[in-house]
Amino acid sequence: MKLTALLLSAIFILSCNNSQPDSETTETATAGTTPVCYRYINNKDTVILKINSENGSVSGTLMYNFFEKDKNTGTFKGEMKGNLLIAQYTFMSEGMESVRAVAFKKSGENFIEGYGESEEKNGKDVFKNTDSLNFSNSILLIPYACEK
Repeated sequence: MKLTALLLSAIFILSCNNSQPDSETTETATAGTTPVCYRYINNKDTVILKINSENGSVSGTLMYNFFEKDKNTGTFKGEMKGNLLIAQYTFMSEGMESVRAVAFKKSGENFIEGYGESEEKNGKDVFKNTDSLNFSNSILLIPYACEK
C-alpha cells in the first residue's frame, strides 16, 4: 500500500513538472535569444541598451535620458562586426520619428558608445568609416539584470 502511494505521488510530481511552457517562454525559446542588458548611469543621465542576437544579427531597444534634454527611446537593428555593434537606431524624440547610425564597442563585458562622421546612403544614415569611430567618450555601458 505504501509503495503504491509512493509511486502515485512520484507520477503526479513528474506530470506537474512536464507542463507546457507559457507563451513567453515559448517565444524566447523560438527566437533563440536571451536579452542582455547594459546601462550607463551618471547623476541624472541614463542610457539603457537591451540586446538580442541571433545568427550574427543584433536587435533590441535603446533609451537615452539625459537631464534637461528630451528623452528618446527606440529600437535598433544591426550586426556585430568583430567587437563592434553597428546598427540603425529608430527612435521617437520631440514627437518625431528619426533614424540614425549607432556604434558600440565591446570592451570586456562592457560596451562603449562610439561616434563618427556619418552620411546618408540609400536613404539611411551610416558611418562614413567605421575604422575612424571615436570611443573615447565617457558613456560606458555595464551589464545588469534585464527588467521584464
